[in-house]
Amino acid sequence: MAAPHDRHRTSLEGVIVPELQPFPREDHEQSPEAEAVSETDSFLELFFSFIVSHLDGDSNDAASDLASILSYLDGFASWTRDDQNTLGESLVRFTEYLVDNFFLPLKALAAKTPQPTPASLSRAPLSNSGIGTPQRLSTLRRDCLVRDRHRCVVTRKFDIQEADRRLSRDGTDFKDDDGASLLPESDEMTFLEVAHIIPHSLMSLTSIDGEPQLAEPKLIAHKILTMFNPEAIPLISGSDIDRPKNALTLTQTLHMLFGKFEIGFEHIGPHTYKIDYIKPDRLLRIAKLPVIRTLYLTPNRTIEPPSVELLQIHHAIARILHLSGAGEYIDRFLRDMEEMEAGPVDANGSSRIDDYVRFKLWDQFEMSVC
Repeated sequence: MAAPHDRHRTSLEGVIVPELQPFPREDHEQSPEAEAVSETDSFLELFFSFIVSHLDGDSNDAASDLASILSYLDGFASWTRDDQNTLGESLVRFTEYLVDNFFLPLKALAAKTPQPTPASLSRAPLSNSGIGTPQRLSTLRRDCLVRDRHRCVVTRKFDIQEADRRLSRDGTDFKDDDGASLLPESDEMTFLEVAHIIPHSLMSLTSIDGEPQLAEPKLIAHKILTMFNPEAIPLISGSDIDRPKNALTLTQTLHMLFGKFEIGFEHIGPHTYKIDYIKPDRLLRIAKLPVIRTLYLTPNRTIEPPSVELLQIHHAIARILHLSGAGEYIDRFLRDMEEMEAGPVDANGSSRIDDYVRFKLWDQFEMSVC
């Protein structure tokens, strides 16, 4: 029977990592123009440092410059079979690194933006400086609803809780934020939620030796997130993760789809997006997509609009999960882990205890002290 690591590796074959091919000479003989650090630079730095570290078996040698690494890999066709297999294994391990430390926890937790309730607000401490605290989330929800005119940014359905408040205050003369009567759409309203674009758990701190710090898995996740946009972390650093630029108003159903990276926002113009399922041939369509929406803005931008950069990162992650097959792999993995939690452990070793332990360790993304 294959060892646990071998089983895990086999399940990831073909996910993200393509088949090995010799490097075309023209790809690395061109002299790139000098420019600022880009997401491509960040990816190459992480990718090649990981590969070289695995090939050399010594992380201290991973700092080789890119030209030296490419020169070394240029001889791939003349390598021994063992050396070629080692490179292939290092690519699979890089895939595991990305999935285990970023894509899987992100996909598992992204749809779990806590929704503030009166009870949670009454129990909360007075300080509201922490990340994801009830006060901050309540303020975020209020600001997003005002900015988005109490409507889902995709379906334009009105928030039923706000409609009920206005009905109690104004009777059947209740109106929406633009002054139009709400009576014609009284049977089309729904409960709305605030949805983080980048999960707030990515920035929450964990108590380490009595001090609030970022846990190691989150530091790794930050490094990977920088591959998508070098400015990503500054945009959501600290409590900025709970600012309106990192949030949207969505229905409960669309919040779930958005959090699972099954729908995305493709930027096509100023504050305008094509919103569609990431999988174009999806058969089960709980929402009527695609649609094109221009997001609402508040007068004088008193409440910041959703960040174009963050929505582009979300869309890029969603496309990678779909096109690489990693999304389906992660969904199957999460279902397997849920079944393990619900049932007994098999004595024959088929219960994947090693995977389950790793799965529970990912709960660190949800455990936070501020």
